[in-house]
Amino acid sequence: MNYTGKYFDGKSSVGHVADIQLNSFQIDIFYTDAAFQAHHVQWNTDKIHKNDFAEHDKVILKYGDFPFQYIEVTHKGFEHDLKRQYPLAPFHKSAYNWVFSKGAIGLVVMAMAFLGILAFTYFYVVPWGAEKFAMTLPVEWEQQLGESVYSKMVSEESINETDTKLINDFFKKLNYPTDYNIRVVVVKDNVVNAYALPGGRIVVYEGILRKMDDYRELTALLSHEFSHVQLKHSTRNIARSLSSALLLSVLFGDASGITAIIIENADAIKQLGYSRQLEEDADRNGLALMKKRKIDPHGMKELFETLQKESEGEEDGYKFLSTHPLTKDRITFVNKEISKKDFIWQPDAELDSLYKEIQINLEE
Repeated sequence: MNYTGKYFDGKSSVGHVADIQLNSFQIDIFYTDAAFQAHHVQWNTDKIHKNDFAEHDKVILKYGDFPFQYIEVTHKGFEHDLKRQYPLAPFHKSAYNWVFSKGAIGLVVMAMAFLGILAFTYFYVVPWGAEKFAMTLPVEWEQQLGESVYSKMVSEESINETDTKLINDFFKKLNYPTDYNIRVVVVKDNVVNAYALPGGRIVVYEGILRKMDDYRELTALLSHEFSHVQLKHSTRNIARSLSSALLLSVLFGDASGITAIIIENADAIKQLGYSRQLEEDADRNGLALMKKRKIDPHGMKELFETLQKESEGEEDGYKFLSTHPLTKDRITFVNKEISKKDFIWQPDAELDSLYKEIQINLEE
């Protein structure tokens, strides 16, 4: 079987027109060089390699070791005759296909590993990074953010103006040191809830005030919510929850988009629950504040016990417990701290008076 093609000797880039014969045990190549010298080259089939990136209807074979010799044959029947003449020759097996067939499992593993890394980054690294970033935000930026969210949240709420003034006077009497401008607002709603926003806004609903028995419980509630602000829990919680969207805004340099994203998710932010660790940190800090202010920390224990007891069997209304889950560990921690008896408490007539005014106004 004879074919005409081009032969490259590996020493020069110039190809020679050659007569290519497919014989029993080898391929014979006959050509004449530029000096009109005739040459005969023999290729043993075990040293032939197939080039997988040939053009349509063109077969390219290379031979030996580097620098390789090549032949090119453009003929539709050449590949067919190669397979018929040398059916067991190793060059029929495509190196390109071999790599992929052998590496198929590896490629799948690599793809799955990549997806795993991507998922880990999306669900863990990005939220973690967003939370760490939130810890570096200046107070002024938190306050601006908190005001934007607050305006959206309370736009459809009815504010109890009298109790709002009284509860702010109550908090100021606690005299807790802070860089934040703490502003408490009382919402006219029977829902049992309270939450803190970045920058110092604390929202308290009438429903939770009605569950209290004395000023110590109100102190406990405000101390707990204040701790969420002071320890940047509110900012960290929002950053973690909306981390993916916030990351895109940061990457694209859309600083205004960050606030927009948070405002758009204002209703969801109201429902965000704190992690057990953040709640325990707020409990610990709140108790420490109460002890330092010489207010009986039993108020926190009693508030928690009241909320948990009265919520049993209630299907809704107790939003506070959904966003501030009262786990057994938290209640155990509060009891343990109180059992240390490392505090001295004194009755506070001013706080008691303000608390009673708040309760009287609720009944009107």
